[in-house]
Amino acid sequence: MKVLLLSDVKGSGKKGDIVDVSDGYAKNFLLKKNLAKVADNAVLSEKASQVASDERNKKLALDKAQRVASEIKGKTFSVLAKTGESGKLFGAITSKEISDALAKAGYDIDKRSIALASPIKNLGKHDITAKLFGGVVAKFSVMVEPEV
Repeated sequence: MKVLLLSDVKGSGKKGDIVDVSDGYAKNFLLKKNLAKVADNAVLSEKASQVASDERNKKLALDKAQRVASEIKGKTFSVLAKTGESGKLFGAITSKEISDALAKAGYDIDKRSIALASPIKNLGKHDITAKLFGGVVAKFSVMVEPEV
């Protein structure tokens, strides 16, 4: 009997897989515990449309990531930071502040996408890399300036 797994089943497959199992296993275990449903024509067409929708959404997200990466490539974004008399920063500039500066400029990039080896603790220009969706990498600069 062909069934569509609704959740991961050890020894049978992962969620979303269509597997062929014995009738007794399907009826007495998988269907009874709502771990699967019978893979009839309606279920198979629903699965196919879901896969097509997922592919379309991935393509749209990848196109958006490539567009954003090309738009911010080489740009410099300004981040203001509190400094002491000697010009040393109080605290550090983290990916959160960089993400906020990008948001002010109209780019929605999650702070977890921004790769910093360590927090920025100096004034000046710093090169930043952001890893966007699907392996797309965006390189830009951040100019850390003293807050007046």
